[in-house]
Amino acid sequence: MKRTLICHIISCLLLFYCMQSKQAAAQSFSKEVFAQRRQQLMDKMEGGVAIFKSATVANRNNDVDYEYRQDSDFYYLTGFEEPESAFLLIPGAEQEFVMFVRQRNPAMEKWAGKRYGAAGSMKVFGADTAFTFHKFEEMLPGYLRGKSKVYYSMNDEEFNNKLLSMMKRRRGNPPKHLIDPLQFVHEMRLIKSAYEIDLLKRSIGITGDAHLEAMKATEPGMYEYEIEAIIEYIYRRNGSPRVGFPSIVGSGLNSTVLHYETNNRQTRSGDVVVIDIGAEFGYYSADVTRTIPVNGRFSKEQKEIYEIVLAAQQAGINMIAPGVRTNEIREKIAEVVKNGLYRLGLITDLDSNWQYRIWYPHGPCHWLGLDVHDAGSYRGTDGKRSRILEAGMVTTVEPGIYVGENSLDNLLQLRKQFGQDVQAEEINNFIDKVRPVANKYTNIGIRIEDDVLVTERGRELLSAKAPREIKAIEDMMKKASFVNK
Repeated sequence: MKRTLICHIISCLLLFYCMQSKQAAAQSFSKEVFAQRRQQLMDKMEGGVAIFKSATVANRNNDVDYEYRQDSDFYYLTGFEEPESAFLLIPGAEQEFVMFVRQRNPAMEKWAGKRYGAAGSMKVFGADTAFTFHKFEEMLPGYLRGKSKVYYSMNDEEFNNKLLSMMKRRRGNPPKHLIDPLQFVHEMRLIKSAYEIDLLKRSIGITGDAHLEAMKATEPGMYEYEIEAIIEYIYRRNGSPRVGFPSIVGSGLNSTVLHYETNNRQTRSGDVVVIDIGAEFGYYSADVTRTIPVNGRFSKEQKEIYEIVLAAQQAGINMIAPGVRTNEIREKIAEVVKNGLYRLGLITDLDSNWQYRIWYPHGPCHWLGLDVHDAGSYRGTDGKRSRILEAGMVTTVEPGIYVGENSLDNLLQLRKQFGQDVQAEEINNFIDKVRPVANKYTNIGIRIEDDVLVTERGRELLSAKAPREIKAIEDMMKKASFVNK
């Protein structure tokens, strides 16, 4: 009955809400914001010409393409979403911002929707001049003539060869230096403006709503893809045009697979399900993970693992503030995880650099923004290996512990991943001592992830809408969803 209702609701309303979501996303466009970003980049350039090309269209099958999404850097500097486009930035020129876009074509627009064309690119997106895209390669040598530097990221293999050929030509004093402009753009993207933070708050809020509905709707016997369908319906209903990344809904053994995306298993009572999801709004992605018990109540063993992960995550969140280095957060989280695993008997040596990584194999933080793993270096600008946090950065905090049914069986083959040459005898002794304990926690995977803004005075937890505490999750799961009313 529940599955039938899900399908009915989604099929009746999805098109309507998709239309609403595209309109909502379009309302976030501000021509002035993109102009300021371009100027900031040109201020970092030492003359020359910067070249950016749009993301290519990917064919799905036969005459059907995958849904198009513009390259994040291209969008960051223009707000322009159409494929088959390019633009130049020429600081100091009479026309500094030059766009190349698809030509208006009434026949094609009848099939695929309106195009802005050259005139629309100038009027709506602020180009100083614009041409049709088929003239791009023909006109580019003229723009390169007399310039000593070209800023280009070499992100299009076919075009790369053409550009290098243009630069090697002797006639017309061609450019001599090729510089990657993304080193500047990605640093710009790392510090979020108030405009960007508003968009992130919107995407994170929508994701929180999806988590709440998933908690209320989940029950034994549902398939993972049913939970996914509820989540993504909430996205569309609240104005998100797409997922920021494929939704992870992993139950049972799948909860211990870090980036599981198949989402086709039928859940069972006694499972936990890891729900790692993120809506996109205005091109900005959320990334929020909750782990919930399918039957609405955590078991004793599930609680024991969950409490370690929650304590580690909270310790990491508490440290976030301007001036703190990212490695300090990582080390604090690892310390809490190690102590918890040792207390349960899942590791035997607190000083070991490899034992805890069997159960906690990934880093706990990444930048968040236009991409779910957003641009920006993790190395310090002062030459040190870790970055100092600054106001305006947005990071996730996401520790996890994963006890898969085969976690101990493959340790000898995986020992090189521990970063040191661990002897087989040491590993076998570890397995003998730990296996009886690991059997108690088999197929329990727990990950908790939140999105945190670094502020002038400390931090702001952006994803607090979705409960993290055990009791709060269990209480939420007692409530009725629109699916089972």
